[in-house]
Amino acid sequence: MAVPADVPTRSAEAASPSGGTASADAPRAGDLELHTACDASGGQALAQVALPRGWRIEEAHLERSSSFDCPISVGVTAAGLAGERIVYRSELCYVDAGAVAKRIPTQTERKAFMHVEAACDELAQACAAQLGARAEVVAEQPYPSSAAVDIEHERARVKREAANDFAIQGFSMEPSDVVYECRMRRYRLAGVPAPTELAVAAKVEGYVVSIGGVAGSVGKGVAAGAEALLGAGLSSGLIGGVLGKRLRERQAAAAAGQRAAKDQAPDQGDCPDGAPFKLGAADLLQWRIRDSFCLVAPEGRLDEAASTALASMASTLRLNPSIAREACAQKQQMVLEQRQRTQMNIAQQQQQFAAWQQMHASQQAAFDSYQQAWFERSDRQHAANMAASAANFSSAGVGTGAASYSDAIRGVNHYTRPDGTDVEVSVMADQAWVNGSGDVIGTRDGFEPGFGWTELPRQ
Repeated sequence: MAVPADVPTRSAEAASPSGGTASADAPRAGDLELHTACDASGGQALAQVALPRGWRIEEAHLERSSSFDCPISVGVTAAGLAGERIVYRSELCYVDAGAVAKRIPTQTERKAFMHVEAACDELAQACAAQLGARAEVVAEQPYPSSAAVDIEHERARVKREAANDFAIQGFSMEPSDVVYECRMRRYRLAGVPAPTELAVAAKVEGYVVSIGGVAGSVGKGVAAGAEALLGAGLSSGLIGGVLGKRLRERQAAAAAGQRAAKDQAPDQGDCPDGAPFKLGAADLLQWRIRDSFCLVAPEGRLDEAASTALASMASTLRLNPSIAREACAQKQQMVLEQRQRTQMNIAQQQQQFAAWQQMHASQQAAFDSYQQAWFERSDRQHAANMAASAANFSSAGVGTGAASYSDAIRGVNHYTRPDGTDVEVSVMADQAWVNGSGDVIGTRDGFEPGFGWTELPRQ
């Protein structure tokens, strides 16, 4: 098939395509032929790779996931004439975390960090299991490449990619530590009918970030101000009751987590190969197995296949640039959707709070209306009773008795306001109180309404 224009070529080392994978007039260089790996389901050009003459692309596929760290990965399988097969995987992403950071939900698979030797062993055992065998390590070699691997250059690349991912998510920060390792290991497969050998080459890279540092500059200022305000409220007692107690408990737990993170902080510098990676309690380690190759060959064919096909494939395989652009766009879309969900949740909470406020205001208005109506009915009844008593009895003593009798019938007691005026309160109350606005309430069982209320003397 013709080579797509947006798929890069490998100038000097890339040879001309052959067979059904490339055009017959494609350029050739030595014994290598340029092949285009296309997705079996959609036909999309995924990668170009130079392989020795006689080798072919057996299968290629594209995988998409909902993980921000690895939204797209590519797999390519190449086959030789003598039964050799090379399985390539662009990346496998994982996340490791400290004790506190483990509570953070993530769509990326959780897995303890492995150095490149352990990663190669795991890939080898998975490949051997498909053949019903087990892999035994026999040798270790440098990662196959046409040029020496510049570790510092690769570490700088990992750091740049991490900073770019942070920027997409709206964070202004850098990883606190970076790891990059690459290696190839050779294995003997035991338990297969025909003697078979295996070689696995892989890169392991990742970076450490503290969850306390995941915030933009504006967010940091807002968070600092909110934390100071909350601390002042808790220490002064303005935030009390059950809410204050729970907030103080959460603040104490957060402080304990920060102290634990400081106590468990990793040592500065690189992590030696083979040594466990030290993570603080609040640290997240985003790591991946990148550009992994599994070469399976009959006994006696591994050396030649590794020095030709595997070396060429590791040096010349280039993914279609449109895949990287699609992955970046997918990450941006994930962030946009997350922000939209957050805004919707905030709006929903605000609507619920507004509805609660409206309901509370309606209930208060209904209660105030009922209380006002009761006072008005009581006043009218009292005036009517007093008028009737004045008409029927002329003596002051009898009139006073009628008034007391009327109060008992209506179920009220008389109290005197500070200004000397009279006020009636239901006999259901043991005490009466007035505030600065002149509002009067009744209480019982020794309840005191608090600051701003003055007890009235009973007549």
